Amino acid sequence: MIEYEYEPIPGLPGELPEGEHVLWQATPSWESLAKRVFQVYTLSLYFILLIVAHLIFRVMDGAPASMITGTLAWQGGLAVAVIALLALLAQLYAKGTLYTLTNRRLVIRSGVALPMIINLPLSKVESAGLRRLRDRTGDITFLPAPDTKVYWMMLWPHVRPFHFKRVQPLLRGVEDPDAVARLLVNVIEELRETNQDAESMDSGLVTAG
Repeated sequence: MIEYEYEPIPGLPGELPEGEHVLWQATPSWESLAKRVFQVYTLSLYFILLIVAHLIFRVMDGAPASMITGTLAWQGGLAVAVIALLALLAQLYAKGTLYTLTNRRLVIRSGVALPMIINLPLSKVESAGLRRLRDRTGDITFLPAPDTKVYWMMLWPHVRPFHFKRVQPLLRGVEDPDAVARLLVNVIEELRETNQDAESMDSGLVTAG
């Protein structure tokens, strides 16, 4: 997990070592971040209900039309400003994020004011999961092995909520998630087969000695 200033390859802090190559890259959907991280829809509904309830109270209390209009104006303006700010943050986070999958690791470049790069070797992935969403995007979670150090605050918002003991990196708002999931399964299986073959060769050498 490192800070970076220069990207010889987009989303990566350095040149890839021999034998490693990029299989897939994508940015998250900003709409997905707006809805599920910054809760823009939920807050919009909250503001609408709050304004309507206050309007009903004012009308029943016999407030003059000028007072009601003024109240609606500043409340509505405040609600629009908050929602617009959160939507802008979602766009900035989406623009500043790049997911990269190579044949050996997952790399997440993320951040607005302080961009960070997080590397997770696929050999350290215990399992992965896919959640399909109504907007035809999907979220892909990664469960690292217990001895792998990953930090919730460094990953946010690309982390599974409320899982602090076993922090799980999360690819949010992935387009065509089924294709990405299939690619991930194939890569992990090939990597495990390669590691098993290497272990078998090492075991054979030891026995022969």
